[in-house]
Amino acid sequence: MAATAFFRRLFEFRPAQPQTVPPGLHHFFRVADGALSRFHLRVEPDGHGLLIANASLAARLSPAGVLMAHGILNGQADESILRTLAQTFRGVGRYDQERDLLQVRALITDLALPGEEAPVLNLDDAAWVESPRQLLAPLNADVPLAPPEQLRPLIARLWEVGIPHLTLAVPEAPDRAHLIRAVERAEDTGLICGVRGRASDLAAEGLLPALAQAGVDHVDVFYAADQPERHDRLFGAGDHAAARAVLQQARALEVYPVAVIPLVEATLPGLADTLADLRALELRDVAVFAIAEVVETPDDAVGADALPQAAALVDEAAHRSQVRYVWQPPVRRLATRPLAEQARRGPRCSSDYSARVEPDGQVFPPRGPRQSAGNLLTERWDAIWGGPAFRHYRERLNAPTRCAQCPGLVVCAADCPREPAGWAEEA
Repeated sequence: MAATAFFRRLFEFRPAQPQTVPPGLHHFFRVADGALSRFHLRVEPDGHGLLIANASLAARLSPAGVLMAHGILNGQADESILRTLAQTFRGVGRYDQERDLLQVRALITDLALPGEEAPVLNLDDAAWVESPRQLLAPLNADVPLAPPEQLRPLIARLWEVGIPHLTLAVPEAPDRAHLIRAVERAEDTGLICGVRGRASDLAAEGLLPALAQAGVDHVDVFYAADQPERHDRLFGAGDHAAARAVLQQARALEVYPVAVIPLVEATLPGLADTLADLRALELRDVAVFAIAEVVETPDDAVGADALPQAAALVDEAAHRSQVRYVWQPPVRRLATRPLAEQARRGPRCSSDYSARVEPDGQVFPPRGPRQSAGNLLTERWDAIWGGPAFRHYRERLNAPTRCAQCPGLVVCAADCPREPAGWAEEA
């Protein structure tokens, strides 16, 4: 999903005056051939942007591409868009601008075509995002389920600061009404919304159809192993059968299913079989997070020195099974908490371009100590995003992490997996 070549060429041109599309999140609906398509245009402070179509396909845009896409989605005529381009960008001939505008129109048409594509969670993988540019905000927020009166202002603020994607972390025995209303509120606001949880809690009679009716875009289900006893040891008796049923039901409801695999010592040996099993269920996408500790212990967390080998195993098995995967930040093993409890809590964040937001508004970076960066409900976003917690996190994320010992591993794109400072510590 790399940027289109002509967008890269447009990166060379600098605006001659301030950009005409304000930074933030812009939401559009477009009807083509009788089908309704939903677009999110996220504009960064430097004018670059991300265009997401139907919560699945995306393209990165230069400042000129952003201006053109914004004009097209607002229904502007070509001549009006070309006039704005000529006023904003110097040194580009009329012929080139007309050609690029035609290409942007074709891109929007292509993105709107229906198809079975992965949800946008695979776009905020550190291996794909171009990190040198300053982002306006994370691309996703992971938020634990809470009563509507708590989530309503939080969801509004997520939209306000420009975060297009919300993933609801579903607890055990969730309040059904709260979950459905949270998805409805997120979708009504314009956010892309998914839920992540244990299958036993999502398999309640009629819940998945109700979530589909509310507009949920994807359902992420924990799936530890192809062997029921290995999975159920972490997620409870009967959860393996429930997971298979939920993944299949989601597909039938046209909700995108994703399997979330916790990597621990007990699940590593059968990982290739697990991925092959998921592919046999016609599942195309998985998320993987490791529960790690400095010193390896049998049948528990993965040791720091074993993580690169585990990452190579994931890469090889995924390639063989033709399953796409995204790495979620590792979680540090807590000796004070049962392993099964940590597995059920899942990762702190869905990716390295996410943020954890608690129902009380506290915001946490994806990795490192559980240190609040500020409160989304009471503090300015620029103070949170530019504060020490996220600034130090971005500095670490942008530092070179690849070495000659494990060249080419996707997991190394954000941080060295051996380094405990790059794991998420939970309270």
